[in-house]
Amino acid sequence: MPALERKYRTQAFIQFALAVALLVVVNVLANAKIGNTRLYGALDLTQDKRFTLTPHTQRQLSGLEEPVYVRILLDGELPASYQRLRTAVEETLEDFSAYTDYVEYEFVDPLAGQPDDVRQRQEDMLKDGIIPITDYQQSAGERTTRAIYPYALFYYGDRQRIVPLISSARPDVPIEQQLNQAESLLEYNFTRAIDGLLSNDRPVIGFTLGNGELGPLQFADLVSELRKDYEVGPVYLDSFATLPADIDLLIVAKPTVPFSDFAAFKLDQYVMNGGKVIWAIDAVAMDYDSLRATGEAFPQTRTTGLEDLFFRYGFRLGNQLVLDLINTPIPIATNQGQSGPKFSLVPFPYHVLALPHGDNPIVQNLDGVDMRYPTLIELVGGGDSVEETVLLASSDRARRQRLPTPIDLDAQKFSVDLERFNESDLPLAVLLRGTFSSPYANRLSRDNERLLESSGLPYRGESRETSMIVISDGDVLANSVNSRGEVGFLGVNPFSKIPYANKDFMLNAVEYLLHPDGVIASRSKQVKLRLLDQNRAQQEAGYWRLLNLGVPLLLLALFGLAFNYFRRRRYARP
Repeated sequence: MPALERKYRTQAFIQFALAVALLVVVNVLANAKIGNTRLYGALDLTQDKRFTLTPHTQRQLSGLEEPVYVRILLDGELPASYQRLRTAVEETLEDFSAYTDYVEYEFVDPLAGQPDDVRQRQEDMLKDGIIPITDYQQSAGERTTRAIYPYALFYYGDRQRIVPLISSARPDVPIEQQLNQAESLLEYNFTRAIDGLLSNDRPVIGFTLGNGELGPLQFADLVSELRKDYEVGPVYLDSFATLPADIDLLIVAKPTVPFSDFAAFKLDQYVMNGGKVIWAIDAVAMDYDSLRATGEAFPQTRTTGLEDLFFRYGFRLGNQLVLDLINTPIPIATNQGQSGPKFSLVPFPYHVLALPHGDNPIVQNLDGVDMRYPTLIELVGGGDSVEETVLLASSDRARRQRLPTPIDLDAQKFSVDLERFNESDLPLAVLLRGTFSSPYANRLSRDNERLLESSGLPYRGESRETSMIVISDGDVLANSVNSRGEVGFLGVNPFSKIPYANKDFMLNAVEYLLHPDGVIASRSKQVKLRLLDQNRAQQEAGYWRLLNLGVPLLLLALFGLAFNYFRRRRYARP
């Protein structure tokens, strides 16, 4: 008997030791790598693949050689909706840690500490552009407010990058939708921040000047944001025989003076040699100040001198304004008071809220873009070698208006003819990719030949593989400037003070043109918002309570009865 007992003890000890050894081996393999190759994996069973990082992100993280430290200002007593965002941030950073040991992070509460310390901390954060979101909570007849700081601070050596987790706090967008969008863009925002901290190669972006384009103050907010990752400067076409090849991207922003044939030829050869361009063109001379001064205006088609280029590249900016019932308002004097006219914000169909179209990363998870007097982009076909992708378009309640047709400000006070707004998806911003043909083929002037000879470059009639974006509104990248010369934020409507996605759209467009396979690819990730149907939940509340409480108890009772029945039947004596 003792020998048999020792045998059982030995077997039990061996089994225990093997189980411990198996756990140790599994734990080692779960954290082991051979070079940059992991010896473990994971299955993402979610429909939207929210836990799967893009290949670029994986390569970026695997290539880290020094620590990246992340401080997230989301801790303490948070509302449930922001707690979900905090959890999503933590899960994203945990996914990052699976590919590198150089990502370290912590969550901090910016409102923790003594009142004087908190006040000083808030003032310091405000100087850095960290602006809180005020959250209102109503419970038991009491309304409370709390400042929420949805920001992540990235540190790499002596470099710092501040990343807002919520791009804009729009009052007309539910907070659930804003937080869901923020969750969808976590990977993109984080990888873009890391890429900016690591990169020492800064592409060059040029803004053309000299043809009545927007002035430096009018695109100052966009330039200040671009300068975090790029070298930005003015480009005067008259100063160059041909545009330098080291200009990676050229932005033509609302020219009001026609380009000469010389200047147009320089732009054409820049494109032919693989240059990338953003054309932000006002094809119609019209603005709100002119309309307000007279009450009625006749928009006129604006000549740019680039019409031949545009047509050859595959598009045309015609004399058709796009009007939309989805729009942004303008102030109009609606009645006369004792102290003067009283103004009200009235929907203005000529100020179109352009909507994202398709699933290109530039417009994925993007809000509407505020556009003023946009014209229809007519795609005339650049041949089989050019791929056309509509980025921004009108809603399904739009129409076009051919010029010359007057715009009457007083008419906006009255209801519009809704039946006329029966068109949809009118193109307002288009991406063109491929090889383009020069309009100067077979008609190269002697002056243009001498221009090329002086620079030692051959004429190209067909471009290298390149891409461009055309936007039918030059003000899409213009920020407001007040009478004191103070610059406003790009995308914030000067009348309603509501922020729109103009800046995000421009930054995405620049990022895509310069690095189409880079961090911009992670914008394609979309986390679907699955909200409860509140009305249905209330109507079926009794059914679901019974299902969740009664069915488990019923199953437990059936199991107990069946167990006792079979036990008695088996062990009952005959």
